[in-house]
Amino acid sequence: MTRNARIVATLALTVLAGCGGGGGPTPAAAPPPSPAVERSIAPADTDPSIDVHLQPHFAVTADPAAGPRGRLFVFLPGTGATPAQYQLIARAGAARGYHSVGLNYVNGVAVATLCNDSADVDCHGNVRREVVLGEDRSPLVAVSPANSIVNRLARLIAHLHARFPGEGWGQFLADGALNWGRIGVAGHSQGGGHAAYLAKLFELDRAVYFSSPSDWRKVEDRPAAWVTSLPNRTPAARQFAFSHEQDPLVPLATAAATWSALGIGEFGPLTSVDRVAPPFGGSHQLTTAAPPQAVSTGISISPLHGAPVVDAVTPRIADGAPRFALVWAYLCFP
Repeated sequence: MTRNARIVATLALTVLAGCGGGGGPTPAAAPPPSPAVERSIAPADTDPSIDVHLQPHFAVTADPAAGPRGRLFVFLPGTGATPAQYQLIARAGAARGYHSVGLNYVNGVAVATLCNDSADVDCHGNVRREVVLGEDRSPLVAVSPANSIVNRLARLIAHLHARFPGEGWGQFLADGALNWGRIGVAGHSQGGGHAAYLAKLFELDRAVYFSSPSDWRKVEDRPAAWVTSLPNRTPAARQFAFSHEQDPLVPLATAAATWSALGIGEFGPLTSVDRVAPPFGGSHQLTTAAPPQAVSTGISISPLHGAPVVDAVTPRIADGAPRFALVWAYLCFP
C-alpha cells in the first residue's frame, strides 16, 4: 500500500488491508494509522478569493509519538518553487512534534531581480510587504490581500481546523487570526527573505533563513533599507541562518552581512556544521561546504544554493536520510 493509500485509510477509517475475493478468509485488520498524516491542500479550497499560484500547500500533522509541542512550523519556498520540493524538512518537524506546513505563495520572480535597477530606495521592502501582507506598495508586483502570504497561511490553518478539528490546528489561531507566538517561519532563498520580513512585523516563535536573505542595495553596497530600518519584532535571539559556502546565487559574504545587520551575528561567528557538532557552539550563523546530493531526485535551480534544504539536492547519509537532519533540528525544532 502506498503512503497516499495509508493516509486515505487513516482518514476513512474503513479501508481493509488486502483485496481478497468473496468467500475467502476474514480480511485482516486495517493497518495502524500513519503516525503523521500528510495532505496536499489546494489554496483555492481554503479561500475562493485566492486565484493565482494555485499549486498545493503541504501539511503534516505532528507525530503523536514525539509528544506534540504546540508549535507550528511554516516553510516558504524559494523563487518559482513549490512546497512539494521541501517535504523532507516538513516531515522532520512533524517527527519532532511540530505541526508543519509548506506554504505556496506568489513567488514567480526573485525580489532581487525585480529591484536590481529600481530607483526606489526601499524597493525590496515594498515588494516584500506587498507579497507578505497584500498591501499595494510596489508597481513591480500585484498581490491582493487574499493572495498574500499572511492570508494564505491563516486560511490554510482555518481550513485544516474546520476539516480536522481533532488534530490540533486550531491552537495556531486566536480569534480567527494567526497566533504568531506559536508559529515558527523558515524559508529558502526568496522565502527566507519573506521569513525575515515577517520577523520584523510579528513576534514569531522562531525565524530561520536558508540561503538567504540577500536583499542588497548595489548603489550603497549595503543591505536593503528594510533590514536595518525596521526593528525586530522577533528578537535576534530567535533568528537563525544556514547557507552553503559556495552558493553562487546568494554569496556567503552577502548573506553574512545581512545576518549581521539583522543582529544574529551577536550569537557567535560563522560556524561550519561540517566541523562542529550540535549545538554548534551556540552560533546562529551556520555554513556547510558539503557537496550536494550526487544524483538529483528532482528540480533545483542550483545544487549549491539548494543544498541546505531542497529535497532534490540536499546531501544524504547511507540510509538516505538527510545529512542535515540534526542541523534542521537545532535551527527549527529545538
